[in-house]
Amino acid sequence: MARIPLLVYEGGVFRAARVEDLKEAVYMLVSTIPVGKVATYKCIADLLGVSPRLVALVLKENKQPVVVPCHRVVMSSLRVGGYSMGGSRVKERLLSLEGVAVRAGRVSERDVLDECRDGGPRERRKS
Repeated sequence: MARIPLLVYEGGVFRAARVEDLKEAVYMLVSTIPVGKVATYKCIADLLGVSPRLVALVLKENKQPVVVPCHRVVMSSLRVGGYSMGGSRVKERLLSLEGVAVRAGRVSERDVLDECRDGGPRERRKS
């Protein structure tokens, strides 16, 4: 499936998003994930029309992990994945402190945002 490029409305016209625009969009979405919940890289990528790996790369560069809670983003398999601020064990600990059930490096399905379950937002729009 072809992806629609992320567009930005600026100065009365639309233009293709730049890397900084994408970073801002990812950070804004991640900042809305509530304490005790997680989203997947794929879910965020689907909302923005980009690759999940691109979302992961953006979050790897997050310089404000308290403001932008990137530890609340996990893999589609519900594995915790990496964390640039101390590794997966730190990420697991942060999630556990927030009430997310983490067992054997995976989060519980019940802690995934509803919007990110069953294929994510694109799957829901088809119905």
